[in-house]
Amino acid sequence: MNEQPPSRSKLRTRSRKVARKAVHLTAREYLPMAAAIAFWAVSALAVGHADAARLLSATVLLRAIVMLVDLSTVGPLRARRDAPAAVWRKSRRNTFLMQGAGLALALAIVTLASMALFEAGQQALAMALPLVANGLPARAYRGADINATSPYFRLIVSGSALAAALAAWAMGAGLPGLAVAYGLREWIATIVMKLIPRPPAENERQTDEPLRFAEVARNTVVTSRRLLTYRLTKNILTVFGPFGNFAARTGRGLNWHSRLEPYMPHRRSGFILFALFTGGRRSGWSSGAASRRR
Repeated sequence: MNEQPPSRSKLRTRSRKVARKAVHLTAREYLPMAAAIAFWAVSALAVGHADAARLLSATVLLRAIVMLVDLSTVGPLRARRDAPAAVWRKSRRNTFLMQGAGLALALAIVTLASMALFEAGQQALAMALPLVANGLPARAYRGADINATSPYFRLIVSGSALAAALAAWAMGAGLPGLAVAYGLREWIATIVMKLIPRPPAENERQTDEPLRFAEVARNTVVTSRRLLTYRLTKNILTVFGPFGNFAARTGRGLNWHSRLEPYMPHRRSGFILFALFTGGRRSGWSSGAASRRR
């Protein structure tokens, strides 16, 4: 018995779903990627490739510091939004304390790293690192405000960085100005998301218990595994050049990395071995590609 072709209404429904998904991916992944590429292009034009590389090194080091001390507090705090006022206040206060401690630790590491870079003769990099870190307080504040969120956060942040970089270039601010512009993206994005409030996402679980560090730590482990999955996938796919970056961002936009997360190592030793294996494979692929080019 022959199958009937899908009706026009079903085709229209599928077309709408595909169109919505395409718009979703464009706004959440592809436009932020384009804005990030434009930011680094502006940086190279403004200060030259050498200083742009120093700025990139400072941002990579800052990202590593942030990933080391970052706490995922928004989700657990959102689970208390319908709690009694006393529980909500205590949970928010605990969140501010945790984010404040993380901020203090991050700033201390930035200071020590900057001093070490200066002693190593990397004066430009030592100067740029504290400047790109000027957005850390805004990042910490967002971790304690369930309303300072948006599904288009990456677009807002990358667009803010590009706008600030263009302003710094127009003023001839040089490497220090671009470093400050990179940090200002966090402040601009926070203000924009506060000016355009949106109802917080629905949370399946609500609780009347005050927020404690143990719950935040458990939530941070889960979100960190998902982030690690995305980062490692992106590193592996870099062998395909720009198409690999495009594929990794598409997978994140479609939430594929969350589906892969349960298959990631769940113990510290497994994390280390998996990271070394994938990093080694990536280095081997890069070396092989370089030798073929020669």
